[in-house]
Amino acid sequence: MYKGTYNENGEYTGFYVDGIHENIPQPNIELTEEEWQQALSKNYKVINNKHTHSPFIQSKNNILENLKIERNLLLTESDWTQLNDSPLTEDKKTEWKNYRQALRDLTDLNDLTSIVWPTKPSY
Repeated sequence: MYKGTYNENGEYTGFYVDGIHENIPQPNIELTEEEWQQALSKNYKVINNKHTHSPFIQSKNNILENLKIERNLLLTESDWTQLNDSPLTEDKKTEWKNYRQALRDLTDLNDLTSIVWPTKPSY
């Protein structure tokens, strides 16, 4: 059985084999042979006590930044729906106003890992 030790940042700090090495430091996790080989590449971390491919890990700030970029683009594209001379009916303007508010509210979410984008109204 393979084991990997890691630091507070989830970076691997050592690799051991149960039965060969005694007194394996803590914290450590069990690894398959494939995970052990992957961990040696430094492209993997331990997150929530699990072997994880680190390039796919985004910080909350990165997720929020990307969300704001996409959200701002959608807001800009729909600005015209709120203008006084917009050809939309008042009901449609209200639908678009609610959609735009839902876009703004996305940045207030506590869990940014499963973002559900609001549905764009029809014209």
